[in-house]
Amino acid sequence: SSGINAEWPLRPGGWPIKGPVTGIDFAGIVEEKGEKVGDEFKVGDEVYGGTFNGSLAEFTIAPLAGVAHKPKSASFVEAAAMCTTYSTSLQSLRDYGNLVKDDRVLVIGASGGCGTAGIQVAKSMGAKDIVGVCSGKNEEFVKSLGATDVIDYTKQTIKDYCLNESGAINPELQFDVIYDAATNSGGGEDYKNISMELLKPATADNKHGQYVAINGSRDMWIRMYTIGFKANQHMMLAKQNPEDLQQLAKLVDDGWTNSEGVQEYLKPVIAEELPFTAEAVEKGFDLLKSRRAKGKIVFKMD
Repeated sequence: SSGINAEWPLRPGGWPIKGPVTGIDFAGIVEEKGEKVGDEFKVGDEVYGGTFNGSLAEFTIAPLAGVAHKPKSASFVEAAAMCTTYSTSLQSLRDYGNLVKDDRVLVIGASGGCGTAGIQVAKSMGAKDIVGVCSGKNEEFVKSLGATDVIDYTKQTIKDYCLNESGAINPELQFDVIYDAATNSGGGEDYKNISMELLKPATADNKHGQYVAINGSRDMWIRMYTIGFKANQHMMLAKQNPEDLQQLAKLVDDGWTNSEGVQEYLKPVIAEELPFTAEAVEKGFDLLKSRRAKGKIVFKMD
């Protein structure tokens, strides 16, 4: 199976894929392995991961750094929905957001591929409050993933949500981590400046709220290649990391125990499962470009 990402304006032959085949995420069975691949993989193994050689095909070639054993309890379709969005969310929240247990998290773009992943990953890391930003029609869906509250962006800004009766920002509603999966995703959104106001200020131990964008506003792209970022703002670029893929697979298979002692499991969210036909590929990319996909679009190669 092959997944395409609901956050990136991919098209066949388009950036960031090299060559005529698009797609990054895949799940399948090892047919051959390179000479430098050791005993960690063998022909016949069920694997998942990501490749920049294009995954929307019956066969692909993947680097060792982008491959891990598929979660045993996940289907190939579910596993093909995981690599980019769940790795991005894990690295964003852990490495850039410095998320710790009982933190308060805002997920902007909560019903998309990275947003749905971010909510679940934040929950697995012990976040106490997870507020999702989405349209009202997706409120129950986002809450079903683990969001404790939802901001309907069609009715209220994220700043309005955090104001007290006097019109000032309520410190109790500020966030330890703001995970922005919406800015610069194709609809003209830019949440960066308003997000800065909603981060918790620095404490005595120098811990302060962190803003993490996966696409980033225009000024963030400029800063990335010039002066860099301030200490509490980041634009992350996901790195291929087999250890992260293994950790995510473990969250699918073994789950985690929440604060109430209940076992929970990571569950990849599929917006649409489609056959690998010319008509279905066209349909999938139309849904991708509509920016209305709830989760990931996956093509089944049977």
